[in-house]
Amino acid sequence: MRIVNAAPDAGTIDVTINGNKILTATAYGTGSNYFTEAPGTNISLKIVSSGGVNGSTSATIDTKIGLVDKVYYTIAVVGLTVAPSTFTILQTEDDHTAPAATAVKIRVLQLDPLYHVIPGDPGAVDAYVSPPSNKLNGTNADFNNVTFQSTPSWVSFTVPTDGNLRIRAVPAGNTDPDNNVVPGWDSETVLFKAGQVRTFVLLFNPTGTPFQQQNLMLNDLN
Repeated sequence: MRIVNAAPDAGTIDVTINGNKILTATAYGTGSNYFTEAPGTNISLKIVSSGGVNGSTSATIDTKIGLVDKVYYTIAVVGLTVAPSTFTILQTEDDHTAPAATAVKIRVLQLDPLYHVIPGDPGAVDAYVSPPSNKLNGTNADFNNVTFQSTPSWVSFTVPTDGNLRIRAVPAGNTDPDNNVVPGWDSETVLFKAGQVRTFVLLFNPTGTPFQQQNLMLNDLN
């Protein structure tokens, strides 16, 4: 399993599993490497945040999780610590099966709790994966209506000869994606290799600079 700190107002997080501190002061917008835990159905998981909006310990998650033997997981700490708190975890099962010999597998997670085109909407986005210079208008999105904390499946993409692909997110249902790419959710050019599996995470940028969004690419396999 691995831990991602995706809660923008929580500061750093400490992670304790079954009484053993696994991670200390994990910064926002980062993900740990995979580490091994024994499987079980009633595993204690405690997350304590520090240095967030209150400048000190600001929130705690104390819960139980289940882990199945020989399965990979990502546990993202998500939401907001401020009232009304939505501070929680999102546990996803990761796909570590290798893609086709010429392909890369990618998924997109929308973990920005503050992204809304209209206040109160679920922050849904469409995402496109294509060669960097390709136009998006008139093409179909590869990930449709990805809402906050939803868990879309991985999609396979043939790796171009030069290896370069680009991931771009736009408000869901947008008819002019070339002009409505969310700036901080544009991966720009990324060099991929066949056989890789990757998770592209959409995050809020607490500093607001240079954009109100930021992203994180997680290495799932290879």
